[in-house]
Amino acid sequence: MASGAPYVPLLSMLVIPAGQVGFLFFTTLLTQQVLGFTPIQTGLALVPFTLGLVATNQLTPRLLPRLGERVIGSAGLTGLVLGIAWMALVAADADANTSIATVLLPSILLGAGAGATFAPVTAMIMHQAPAEHISAAASLNQGLQQLGGGMGLAVLTSVLSATGGLDNGLGTTLLANAAFPLVGLLLFGLWARRIPAPDTTSA
Repeated sequence: MASGAPYVPLLSMLVIPAGQVGFLFFTTLLTQQVLGFTPIQTGLALVPFTLGLVATNQLTPRLLPRLGERVIGSAGLTGLVLGIAWMALVAADADANTSIATVLLPSILLGAGAGATFAPVTAMIMHQAPAEHISAAASLNQGLQQLGGGMGLAVLTSVLSATGGLDNGLGTTLLANAAFPLVGLLLFGLWARRIPAPDTTSA
């Protein structure tokens, strides 16, 4: 068993998807209902999110052996927090004249953060699982992602309803959404431990 609190990466994997799914859902509402984008324009506005995610997802495995899971995961979670908070500021003042560039930039940051987050957290979960329970750990990892996304969306739609709906509450809701990856950052940054490199010394 790895050192550190074994439940930390599990809790992190619960709250990370909550923030990511909330971002995508409420950004879609922002672009279509407030900015007046068509569905195609909304899809194009979120392409930078995907590009950022793919880029860092490819880079992360190369950096993990050098920097460790806690450094990379914490950096990714910081990107998630800042990207969602940035979009919250955009949503607070958005209207039909808001430039699409104001949506693209936080999407890039959040995508980059997401791409750097899942691999380190997943690695910690799998490393802490006993060898005979690896398949169960993988299933738990996937289940937490689905549960976290649904849980976060349920909480955030309640926040949106309580803060004025689409007309006045999107900014506040997205800001509340940033709390999910912030909790993950505190948990993972403080208690996650670097996975030791395998011993390749021959006998």
